[in-house]
Amino acid sequence: MRPRRLLPALALSAVLLGATAAAAPADPPWSAPAVMPGRTDGPAAATARGHVAALTTADRTQPPGTAAQLLRLDPADGAVLSSTGVDLAGPAIAPYALDALAVAGTSIGPSGTVDDRSRVRAGTTRGAAGTPALHTLPGTRGQNVTALVGNARGDVALSTRGLRSRLVWLRRRGTRTFDRVLTIAVGPTARGVTVALSPDGQLLVVWEDRHQVLARHRGARGTWGAVHRLGPGVQSDLQAAMDSTGRMLVAWKSQRVDEGEAATPATVSFITGAPGQRFGTRRTIETVGATGTGRFVASPGVRLQVTGTDQALLAWTGFDGAHFVARAAPLSRGHVGARQQLSRVGADTVLGDLAVGSGGRALVLWRSNVLGADPAPGLQPRLFGSVRAAAAAAFGPPEAISAGTAAVFDQPTAVIDPVGGRSLAVFSELTPASTVLVSVRPDGAGQSSRS
Repeated sequence: MRPRRLLPALALSAVLLGATAAAAPADPPWSAPAVMPGRTDGPAAATARGHVAALTTADRTQPPGTAAQLLRLDPADGAVLSSTGVDLAGPAIAPYALDALAVAGTSIGPSGTVDDRSRVRAGTTRGAAGTPALHTLPGTRGQNVTALVGNARGDVALSTRGLRSRLVWLRRRGTRTFDRVLTIAVGPTARGVTVALSPDGQLLVVWEDRHQVLARHRGARGTWGAVHRLGPGVQSDLQAAMDSTGRMLVAWKSQRVDEGEAATPATVSFITGAPGQRFGTRRTIETVGATGTGRFVASPGVRLQVTGTDQALLAWTGFDGAHFVARAAPLSRGHVGARQQLSRVGADTVLGDLAVGSGGRALVLWRSNVLGADPAPGLQPRLFGSVRAAAAAAFGPPEAISAGTAAVFDQPTAVIDPVGGRSLAVFSELTPASTVLVSVRPDGAGQSSRS
């Protein structure tokens, strides 16, 4: 596929306005998707002061000549306010403090791609519109970023993955450098790793090795605890979180996939540890028994986010006996509440992303017409979402976000503006131009049941 040519900055606004006007409408109240520069979408984030930023892949043969772009977006309509080139592959982004961003990824070698000289680079901005000052992290040759998180007081944590090691890095508030705080030696069957950061600077690292999901906790004083075995895991998608009470929460989707075939059912698990206590018993949230070529549960499979004091939200891909479905359930003091099916009845669906905001606001994105991983025959994967309003107990009905005329093959990104309460969906459509799009839903708008 030929990469889309990136547009000069001076012509960007005019082209965006034209593209927005021509785009097919989404379900009200979602705005018609607006085109952003880039070939595929990446992660996005919102600072506590309501500034929204997104990362997209770029074409290094065109201005700004980098592998990715850091875009500042208007949360009201998704318009691009500024663009900064970031020469990183597999980039990650996270908000921290009141209005700053952290960025990390793998450096691009002299060949123009990731090569033997590539290392993990990470940096922060002084403001949401600033340019990140990137620094190479020592000992990260051949590694990539697996998680990047920040907290309101100004700490930033990062996990990286290499062939036989997993590294955890911490940038403490008031400092400018990332320090390696943990090195984990792993075996040849090891898989992913992720890290969570509490509001007071505690760390929780979770990884898979020897077909077990493992965890270690680092207290606010910097002391690491023992390794905990949480449960079985194979090729797991990992999620970890810590709330303001000190509760530890972990969820993962485990499934063996062999050459694109679901060799085993997918299992979604959840486990928690009360403040100051060890982890309890693993709970199986759902088992997805569909098997066959292309019928494995595509990543992310499960998402976990803290929503308030000792409150959280879990979303995952499930199975109703005939179709893949997207579900969600609240977590209160570690207890799993009533689950809700978010996707349309009779439509095969896989989870895309989860974002949460103040007052219990939440957005879950999913892709319909997907049989676990592969598209349903003759149908285009399409992006949908459900919104939970502030103080609401349940999500509203499905709302279409993409037009349905082009396929949404990649995992989308969900963002909630913490100031205006708006929901944003960043996604890419497979077209000859490989378009990156953003759609915005205003807070408190009426909900549509049209699909």
